Amino acid sequence: MELTGRAPSLNGVYGAQVLLADGSKVTADDAYIRESILQPSAKIVAGYQPLMPSFQGQLTEEQILALTAYIKSLQSQPVPAKGAGIAPPAGKK
Repeated sequence: MELTGRAPSLNGVYGAQVLLADGSKVTADDAYIRESILQPSAKIVAGYQPLMPSFQGQLTEEQILALTAYIKSLQSQPVPAKGAGIAPPAGKK
């Protein structure tokens, strides 16, 4: 599996199934994004190291909602290549 960068792409991630390092999958929804911002080592994407720092106590609720909205806006962007730990939402390729 060829990965580029230090973190998975956010393009097309919202609503997608994300493969985690433990072999489980999770849907990248609002709750997953919030948890990933506040407790980034809780669910590590397969193929990546837990490098992201926690932003717990550093962001306001408004900022978390704005980041979530931005990630949702990337939903229409091309989904990363296969093997990047993210599967497109049903009906999207």
